[in-house]
Amino acid sequence: MYLDSSPLWKSDSIEMFVLKPTDVTHNYVSWLNNPDVNCYLESRFSTHTIESTQKFVEQCLADQSTLFLGIRYLRSGQEHVGNVKISPIDQHHKLGEIGILIGESSVWGKGIASKAISMIIEIAREELGLRKLTAGCYASNLGSKKAFLKAGFHIESQRKKHVLLNRQLEDIFLMAYFIH
Repeated sequence: MYLDSSPLWKSDSIEMFVLKPTDVTHNYVSWLNNPDVNCYLESRFSTHTIESTQKFVEQCLADQSTLFLGIRYLRSGQEHVGNVKISPIDQHHKLGEIGILIGESSVWGKGIASKAISMIIEIAREELGLRKLTAGCYASNLGSKKAFLKAGFHIESQRKKHVLLNRQLEDIFLMAYFIH
C-alpha cells in the first residue's frame, strides 16, 4: 500500500478510499467481466473471479509504486461505483500514471470520473509530491477523454493505429497534467 493509513478523501458527490481485498464484491467483479464496461480496459483479455481480483488488490496494496482507490458515489447511498489508480508512481522523476474505471453504468455521465481525477490530482500534489500525471485513452472512449480534459489534462500526443479494438486499429491519446 502506498499510504500507511486508510484515509478517506471526500467531495460533495464522491468519496475515495484505499481499496482492500474485503472491498471486492461480486458486483465489482461483474464490472471486470462485462464487455460494455471493460471494452477499453486491458483487463478485458482475462476472466476475473473474486479470488483473482482480491489477489490483484493485495498486490496493489503491497506495491509501493501503486495507489489504488475505490470510488463511492454519495448520491446513491455510498455505493462503490468504480476505482482510480496511480501506477506506477515514480518518485525519482515525480511522475504517476492514472487509470480509472467507473464500473456502475447507471452512474455514467454524472461527472464522477472527472471529479475523481481532480481529487487524485490533489492527492498526487499534496500527499505524493508528484509534478506530472499522465494517462492514456482510446480515441473512441469519448467519456474518458472528456473526463480527463474536464479535470485539466491536455493531449500531449496521439499514437495512430496503436491498438486493436474489436479487430479494428484504434488511436490512443496520451494526456498529461502538470502539477508543478
